[in-house]
Amino acid sequence: LDRLPIEQSPDDRRSLTFDSAVLDANIEILGYPLARIRVSADAPVAKLAVRVTEVTPEGHSWLVTYGLRNLTHRSSDATPAPLTPGQFYEVDIPLFMTAHRFKRGNRIRVAISENLWPLSWPSPTIVTLTITAGASSLILPVRSPPAHEALLPIPEIHHPIAKEGPVTYQPPEPDASGRYVIHNDQPPASYEVPGIGTTVSRRVGETSEIVLGDPASCRWQQNARVGWKRGPWDCEVASTCEITSTATQYRVRESLTAFKNGVQIFERSSDVQLDRDLN
Repeated sequence: LDRLPIEQSPDDRRSLTFDSAVLDANIEILGYPLARIRVSADAPVAKLAVRVTEVTPEGHSWLVTYGLRNLTHRSSDATPAPLTPGQFYEVDIPLFMTAHRFKRGNRIRVAISENLWPLSWPSPTIVTLTITAGASSLILPVRSPPAHEALLPIPEIHHPIAKEGPVTYQPPEPDASGRYVIHNDQPPASYEVPGIGTTVSRRVGETSEIVLGDPASCRWQQNARVGWKRGPWDCEVASTCEITSTATQYRVRESLTAFKNGVQIFERSSDVQLDRDLN
């Protein structure tokens, strides 16, 4: 939880938000919410992200579900087409399936943004979206509990409450140059395969970074090491991957190195450039 922005207030402040009135009753949803947005962009390539959150009276915004679409794929994923700047499009944004109860006294919030970095790569240029609020909507799969629901054998599960309370996510702060850096390193882990005695170990380090207002500065990098050890036998594979981009191309640099008993026995690397193809 310390690496996940479950509480959405920092992202909400960077988004266009719409709040419902205070709920006078609980509302249950089960299924796939759908956002229908009338939108235009000032660039031929743009994305549209929609998040649904539950906002408490204290102002906390808790994520319920979200969806993200590259608007050049608005009609087809197989044959994307550039946007005509200034032209409005009716776009459906399917959100991830969810089962959730919005509590009485809270609000339902819809937050709209052009991207969800570092979940998705930034568009080639800075994009301004225009939303027609009166022609846009959020469709929630509201669940009406059946009259006989109380008779169903649904187990009641009680979770212990941590004395320290929930872990609070702290969003990164930019450095003097405006660069944001997010480290998502996984702690080293190992386990023994039952019946074989082989110990498998794994270490992964991941970094995402970007300079505010400069999509070409985006960089994603990962280092991983996986090992297998049993008795005198000790093998390990190390891999690296780095992705950067310009407005027209991605650059992907990768390497793979294998070790046996601490001695390098194999190495391969590549450095390729790929056309962005409307993303």
